[in-house]
Amino acid sequence: MARELRRRELTSIVYGSSFFGGGGGGASEEGLALIEAMYEEDADASIRMIDISEMEDSPSVVSTMVAALGSPVATKGKTFQKESVNAIKGMGEEARFQGRELKYVYSGEMGGGNTMLPLYAAWKCGLPVLDTDGNGRAVPELNTGLLPIHGIPTSPVILASEAGDTIAARTEDPMDCGGCEKIARYMCQAFDQGIGIAAWMMDRRQHLQASAVGQMTLAIETGDILMNTPSADAVEMLQKYFSEKKIPFEAAVKSGTITDIKITSAGGFDTGITTVRSDDGGIYQVIFQNENLYVQTEGKTIVTVPSIISMLDLSEEKMAVPVSNSETFVGQRIALTQTKANERWYDLPQGYSCWDEVLVSAGYKDVKPEVKFWDRG
Repeated sequence: MARELRRRELTSIVYGSSFFGGGGGGASEEGLALIEAMYEEDADASIRMIDISEMEDSPSVVSTMVAALGSPVATKGKTFQKESVNAIKGMGEEARFQGRELKYVYSGEMGGGNTMLPLYAAWKCGLPVLDTDGNGRAVPELNTGLLPIHGIPTSPVILASEAGDTIAARTEDPMDCGGCEKIARYMCQAFDQGIGIAAWMMDRRQHLQASAVGQMTLAIETGDILMNTPSADAVEMLQKYFSEKKIPFEAAVKSGTITDIKITSAGGFDTGITTVRSDDGGIYQVIFQNENLYVQTEGKTIVTVPSIISMLDLSEEKMAVPVSNSETFVGQRIALTQTKANERWYDLPQGYSCWDEVLVSAGYKDVKPEVKFWDRG
């Protein structure tokens, strides 16, 4: 059922998507800044969101995702407003070139900045958004995603700068998401570690096949819980909510302190290790490459991607705020949680294997099998 998203719903989306971002997808302050930009321009602004079932059922009617691509640390505070709009316009031209019509926008990944960004761009372009997400979480590379593993062509990719420079990149094999990733990363570095990107034109059938249908509603409901629950009770309330949804959820650390952060920014990625000491004395290391990839304690890995590894800032009594790796700092009071990702990640073996290269580059040795925290005895 179609619904109008206004300030309250949009704010909930920012916090909910930041939680599902699992350390990546941009900072919540970026999403909140986009909301403020909307309402400064139009005090009555709203965005129409529709279910996938309400899309026109024709291969000639398509949607696109749009996102910011780059180093979260290098681009912290940047909202990518012009880049995202330019990318959608570029994809609209590409659709017309193919004899198709671009009528919808969807979120390519969850994250405090990267989920609100397509909503803002859709509003600026006068297009509705879909109640879905391309991944149901944040991902570090184009090839670590639901859409490519389910056979959705990545190419053509539209890359857009703030100044309006737009590049349409096409690989010889439309499924060559690795090739698209290389092109996008090179352009990202050329434009100060950040660009707007549109990709994965999809029709209704493809969304039902591959994307995380209903994820936007899930983000709204999760954001509502966080915004209306004192930080001391946030983990308990999330546990109750996810239990009702039959989504496995667990707090590795209900409350603790970040004692060390090692981070390097290069090639459009932030790679590093966050060390957390729980209040009961346990030591946990969260290894990330933009997104949190795996957690180790006492020499053992307790969870890996595609599970969603999130940190909640507990410093404010009013609410626990999900934070990205661009927002963490030594001394910060946090909770460390893990949530099972959207079911589409577990349809195919590639839902695990697409992470192998990223895990290895982040220092993980035994990439198979994935540590499924919800299956532990």
